[in-house]
Amino acid sequence: MAPPVRILIADDHELIRQGMRAILSREPDWEVCGEATTGRQALARAFELKPDVMILDVGLPELSGLEVTRRVRGALSVAVLIVTVHDADHVVQEAKDAGAQGYVLKADAGRTLADAVRAILQHGEFFSESVRAAADYGPSSDPAGTRRKTSSRLTARERELLPLLAEGRANKEIATALSITTKTAETHRANIMAKLELHSMSELVRYAIRNSIIEP
Repeated sequence: MAPPVRILIADDHELIRQGMRAILSREPDWEVCGEATTGRQALARAFELKPDVMILDVGLPELSGLEVTRRVRGALSVAVLIVTVHDADHVVQEAKDAGAQGYVLKADAGRTLADAVRAILQHGEFFSESVRAAADYGPSSDPAGTRRKTSSRLTARERELLPLLAEGRANKEIATALSITTKTAETHRANIMAKLELHSMSELVRYAIRNSIIEP
């Protein structure tokens, strides 16, 4: 009989840890071998227990989940799944670059946590649909960075225009606000959509909210 899959959970909220433990304990061949409430404790427990999988929140006290990921992935044979409230593209990419094989939002964890753990054990990767677009870009999947969906590809004027677009301003309003012509505003709009590979205003609004360009 194969030994059980040993899982370490690190989150500073007890209810979250209890909920994840309950979900994971339903799997007969899985075992929650330990818990941690801070990043430093998670790191220490990882080296002590040597789990097969670590589930980490990004916003751990003392040491972030991303830093814990970098350290354990550089020293141990352990798979890391990030479970967090943070859905900004740059955070997803930082987690992937740090070595995380999976990323799940806490809002989705109730229905996807077990699938995520199973996927990273069997296939090596799991990024939930709500963060998949961000996970598909950047150095890990595109070394040249030519497809990275990020506002850093925009010009200064386009970055100035982006929040106005996301707020639903018409081209004429934007032109007046920025002292440019309506035609120029239309051109900037087209360039922004093309550079960010967005195909509708709803996608642009989601991008802007996810990256804290506008408030939800």
